[in-house]
Amino acid sequence: MAVTCLAIPAGRVLDLPWRAASQHLAIGDRSWNPGAVMLAHQPIETRCGACHEVAFERVKNGACLACHAGTGHHLGATLQRASLFDGTRCASCHREHKGTKATHRDDDRFCIDCHRGLAPGSAAQGAMNASDFASAHPAFRLTIHEANATQRVRQGAQPVTQRSNLLFPHATHLDPKGVRAPAKGRLKLDCASCHTPDASGQSFEPISMAKHCQECHRLEFEPAVTTREVPHGKPAEAVTVIEEFYASLALKGERDSFQKAFGVPGTGLLRRLGAENENARQEALRLANGKAKEVATELFEVRVCNTCHEVSRSPAGAGAGSSAWEIAPVSGMHRWMPHARFDHKMHAQSRCVSCHHVADSLRSSDVAMPTIETCRDCHGGSKPAEKKITSNCILCHGFHDAAHPWDATPMPAR
Repeated sequence: MAVTCLAIPAGRVLDLPWRAASQHLAIGDRSWNPGAVMLAHQPIETRCGACHEVAFERVKNGACLACHAGTGHHLGATLQRASLFDGTRCASCHREHKGTKATHRDDDRFCIDCHRGLAPGSAAQGAMNASDFASAHPAFRLTIHEANATQRVRQGAQPVTQRSNLLFPHATHLDPKGVRAPAKGRLKLDCASCHTPDASGQSFEPISMAKHCQECHRLEFEPAVTTREVPHGKPAEAVTVIEEFYASLALKGERDSFQKAFGVPGTGLLRRLGAENENARQEALRLANGKAKEVATELFEVRVCNTCHEVSRSPAGAGAGSSAWEIAPVSGMHRWMPHARFDHKMHAQSRCVSCHHVADSLRSSDVAMPTIETCRDCHGGSKPAEKKITSNCILCHGFHDAAHPWDATPMPAR
């Protein structure tokens, strides 16, 4: 037993004199292998030295970081308890040779040991104690973007709101009777009409005016004459398009289109009989500019832009290339819980409104994210429970923070 299980394998590891003579033997250091390695490590499964750099010593962090150099800290280096994991070996949590699925521990204990009694320094960052999702977990915190600032707000008795600068009532668009579409009459919408899953299935494609809104919210400015629309999201260009259109119509428009647009008898200057002159040009320009200003004001403040956006007059003295109006920037789609793991594809069997209660929402400021009580309808804690999905910490939470790459150099004690 000593020769078979110790001397021969040790000869290969320690480069003893009988190493070469034992290469052809079926026995060797693989007899020490306690189990299969995970799938991602199988290409180096027979190269024990790739991880076990020194025989009969534990795997060091440096061997792990040789491949996983971009792995982040659990905490940011600036936080008070960042040194909590100093000196901790990767292998304390990532235990290899335990099967092909993964190396990380999936029990809650290694999370709860710290998170059931957070120190005041951590609590100051907004974190709260947690030990079990079903019975001892705080309400969710949402990331809110407003006016180029970001804050995290915990859900509670009062609904969480966000100023998005967009006027969008979900209830109106989800009316069972449908919404009026110029080309299709009544059009019945549902969540999938606007929210399209992305390639990963975890989130959704960005919502765009051209793809999701413009079929109903047309940007026509003179529908009696043309179906032409102004460009979306560019107020200065929209004004230019309007001015150019009416200037062209005043100079060379046909009688019918001229009279519909300007509301007076006549035709374009260049279509009149007789020689053109400067006075006639100036009169046509005055007529065109007056009409363009009137239509632009109606477009921005009365009929089109202000239907969905917050519109304001530009300050006096706006620079060249600007318009007389400004559109408040819209807060785009973002992840409300950027540090949480959530896969929409895994929840495809559920209806959207089961978690996102938007059928009665009349304000775009409503944040229709599910509360922890909603999730608890299906998810239990770390202990199995009838009709519940057993849910441990790492089901929803990651551990490493990619924003803080791992530094193997021990940090000084705080």
